[in-house]
Amino acid sequence: MNQDLIQLIELQQVEKEIARLRAEIADLPKHVQAIERKLADANQRVAKAQAAIKADEVARRKHESEIQGHNERISKFREQSLAVKTNDQYRALMHEISFAEEEIRKLEDKILEAMIDADAKQQDLKKAQQDLKEESAAIEKEKAHAHAKTAEAEVQLGGHTAHQKKLRSGVDADLLEHYDRLTRARGTALAEAREQRCTACQVLLRPQVFNEVRMDTGTVYCDSCSRILYYDPAHAPEALPVVDAKPAPVKHAWFYVEQEGQGRFVAVTNSKSGCSLRIYDAQSGRSLERRSEKGKVYQEVFATLLHEARNLFVHDPKLVEESKDQLPSDALLDLQRQLPS
Repeated sequence: MNQDLIQLIELQQVEKEIARLRAEIADLPKHVQAIERKLADANQRVAKAQAAIKADEVARRKHESEIQGHNERISKFREQSLAVKTNDQYRALMHEISFAEEEIRKLEDKILEAMIDADAKQQDLKKAQQDLKEESAAIEKEKAHAHAKTAEAEVQLGGHTAHQKKLRSGVDADLLEHYDRLTRARGTALAEAREQRCTACQVLLRPQVFNEVRMDTGTVYCDSCSRILYYDPAHAPEALPVVDAKPAPVKHAWFYVEQEGQGRFVAVTNSKSGCSLRIYDAQSGRSLERRSEKGKVYQEVFATLLHEARNLFVHDPKLVEESKDQLPSDALLDLQRQLPS
C-alpha cells in the first residue's frame, strides 16, 4: 500500500478520535449543569420543608393573637353586662360573648391541628436535609470525576492534534484536498474495498476498479460515492475467486476526460430504461453533447470514453437534471477544483 494511503487511513482514524474528544469536552458544561440541577432539586426540597414549617409558625402566632383579641372582647362585654339596664341589651352582649367564645374554639382547633402536623413536617425537613447532605457529597464526587475525565480528554486531544498535523503534512496536497472535501460532504473520505464492494456505500465495484485496489496501482476512487478505496488483505476470504461478476449499475457518476486536447466534464446516468451521457466544456460549463442508450448501462456503452477518465465527486445527484444547457457556476467551480493543477 502506498505511503499516502497508509497515512490517510491513519489520519481518518485520528480525526475521528479528535472529533469524539472535542464532543466530549464540549459536553462538559451541559453535564455539569445536569449534575448541579440535581443539587438544586435537593436544596429546593429543604427550602420547601422549611417554608412549610415557617408558614405554620406564622399561622399559629396569628391564631394566638386573634384568640387574645377575642378574650379581650369577652372581658369587655362582661364588664358592660354589669351596667346594662334592659334585657335586650344584656342578651345582645351575651350573644357577642358566645360568638367570641365560638371563634376561640375554632382557632384553638386550628392550632392543635398545626401542632399535630408540625411533627410530620419536621420529619420531612430532617429527611430533606439528610438527602441534601448525601446528594451533595455524591454530586461533588461526580463533578470531580467529570472534570478529571475532561482534563484527560484534553491531554489526549493535544496529542492527537499534533499527530494529525504531522500526518497531514506528509500527504500529497491534491489528495489531501480531495480527502477534506469528502470528509466535509460525507463524514468519511476513505472506505475499505471488501468482497468487491465499497464498504461505505455498499455499491458493487467494477472488476477493474476492485482489481486496481487489490493490486495497489495508485489512488482508486469508488464510482458511486467517490471515496478513496483501500484493500486490507486480512479481510480477504481464504480462497478469493477471480472477480468477474457484473457490477450493479451506479445511478450517477461524473468524470473528467480529454477530447482533442480540450477538457470535458462528463455526467453519466443509469436508469431502469437505459443510460445517458452529457458532456460539458470544462472551462465554461456549457453543455456540448448528449447521448442515450436503451436497455444498457453506461459502464458498457461508454467504456471507451471513460477508460482513462478521472472520477469526480458531485454532492448533488440532481445536478444533471438541473444543468441541461449550462452548469451552475458553483458546481462548475467545485468540479474544476478537483482537477490536477
